Amino acid sequence: MNKRILNTLFIISLLTTLAYFINNARIQNNNFFEVNNHIERIILYNKEFDIYLKNSFEYNNFDIIQSKISATQVEINQLSQNETFLKSKDNFLTYKIKKLNISLSKKLNIIEKVKSYRAILNKSYVISQKIKRDGIHEHLNDLYTIIMTLDKNPAVNIKKILKEVEILKSIYKTKNDKFFLKHCKAILKYKNQLDKINEDLKDIPLEKELNDFHQYYNVYSQEIIKKAYFAIVLLFLLVFFSVIFYLVYDYKLSKSRKELKRFKKTVEDSDNIIVITDEKMKIKYVNAAFTKITGYSIDEVKGKNPKALSSGNQSIEFYKTLNKTIFAGKKWSGEFINLTKTGKLCYEQATITPVFDENNKIIEFVAIKLDTTKETLAQEQLLKKEKLLLQQSKMAAMGEMLQNIAHQWRQPLSLISTASTGLLVKKEMKIKTTTEEEISTLNIINDATQHLSETINAFRDFFNPNKEKINFKIQDVYKKTLNIVLSRFKSMDIEIIENLEDISITNLDNELIQVIMNLLNNARDVLETSDNSRKLIFVDIYTKDKNVIISIKDNGGGIQEKIISKVFEPYFTTKHQSQGTGIGLYMSQEIITKHMGGKITVNNRSFTYENIDYKGAEFKIIFPNQQK
Repeated sequence: MNKRILNTLFIISLLTTLAYFINNARIQNNNFFEVNNHIERIILYNKEFDIYLKNSFEYNNFDIIQSKISATQVEINQLSQNETFLKSKDNFLTYKIKKLNISLSKKLNIIEKVKSYRAILNKSYVISQKIKRDGIHEHLNDLYTIIMTLDKNPAVNIKKILKEVEILKSIYKTKNDKFFLKHCKAILKYKNQLDKINEDLKDIPLEKELNDFHQYYNVYSQEIIKKAYFAIVLLFLLVFFSVIFYLVYDYKLSKSRKELKRFKKTVEDSDNIIVITDEKMKIKYVNAAFTKITGYSIDEVKGKNPKALSSGNQSIEFYKTLNKTIFAGKKWSGEFINLTKTGKLCYEQATITPVFDENNKIIEFVAIKLDTTKETLAQEQLLKKEKLLLQQSKMAAMGEMLQNIAHQWRQPLSLISTASTGLLVKKEMKIKTTTEEEISTLNIINDATQHLSETINAFRDFFNPNKEKINFKIQDVYKKTLNIVLSRFKSMDIEIIENLEDISITNLDNELIQVIMNLLNNARDVLETSDNSRKLIFVDIYTKDKNVIISIKDNGGGIQEKIISKVFEPYFTTKHQSQGTGIGLYMSQEIITKHMGGKITVNNRSFTYENIDYKGAEFKIIFPNQQK
């Protein structure tokens, strides 16, 4: 469900709960006031009952007492039925109200009795006063006075007077006297009952119970009110912070929507191809760049697997590896070779990223692809060009090699020709030769032939197509190269000063021969036109800073500073067109950097050799040191 809807529902539920608590607090507050009113009225009625009980002899309005008894019963019933007590979990409060109810019921029962007794007493008093007016024996006047002042004379011994009345009844026999004594006896009897009732009232501490209950209830109600107010305040704070959170979330959501809109616009207008599929690899979105490059609209590819655009130039294993990677929740990067709608090949550098839901389940895949067709085709052309350059370089090296071989073969062939011709002439002229002379001649021919064979082996090794890296000593490769070109160097009086460490590397030996030959021949060509009286080439093989370095330096005056940065560019040469193609140094750099994992540099150097200052170009071939 949308988080915005959830937040809204949460706030509504909080507001509903807050409203419920506020309404409940209002009801409880009303109940507390109502209970307090009930208690106060019961306390007031109890005080009036106490006054009545103390002055029962003078109180004659029984209807008022009866109405107050009824009102008290109503109050106690309403108090007992109030929701505060019905729903209360306070056992002590429940016990208090029950006890109060019992005590109040007892007191009301006593008041009922007092009221009945007082009615009888009032009737007897009225009759006694009437008989007194009609006339009684004068000896009964004292009894009349005692009877009429009973409520004002608590010290009267009622039991004693009752006995005297019994005695007087046997003495005075007139009708009025008997009737008077009868009612005197009734007054004394019920007065005695009322005294006992007053004594019983002392065992009913209703006033104390009412006050205790009132006090305890006030404390209880205050606690309830505090809790209710605390809950309301807490809920209000929750609502407040929820609203703040909702506003912040809504602001961020609005901001995210704007960003999403901008992102959508960016995706739509992107030059990169964007393809989104569902979890089953079915296309559900493509951007304008996809349509522009492939020619397919969204309606033509929607619901299809992107593999439908495949050119067939990539294997089944390629797609298995791709699917295994992305369905494992990992990002995949690679190149697609697809077909456009017109059937042309389309090369795409792609990244496919799985998208997860909140349960970490893949819900879709997003592919971002860069059309590299132009670059790929250009790269293919460049590779063809490099292949051509390499072939040209090989042909140039072959020409150089043939020149060196011709130069080297001239002397051995001359020796063979001279030795064999001399021996043949002697045989034809029948000049006697010794066995030692013949063996010497044959040894000369054999040595020359062996030298020719070694030259052929060197030529064969140089053009060996094997591209496997082998372990070899650098100075052996250098010596092999030097043997090929040495005769021409000697013919030009070029001195070679060597400082060679015994270092082995694992690499392409024939390619290194080609590079060293290029550098030596370039030094030779420079020295050929040099004005120096001594023509020097310095060859150093050494290690420095964890690198293996081959340094070839001449004293030919160096390279002009304005062109030294261009010497490794293809077809750049300072020689005449008939002497150079300008690809030797370019191919040397390509071989060293791309095929052999090294680098080649050139700098002009000023140096002193045998107390003479020279200047020349220094080429360095640098490989990472592989020795342990």
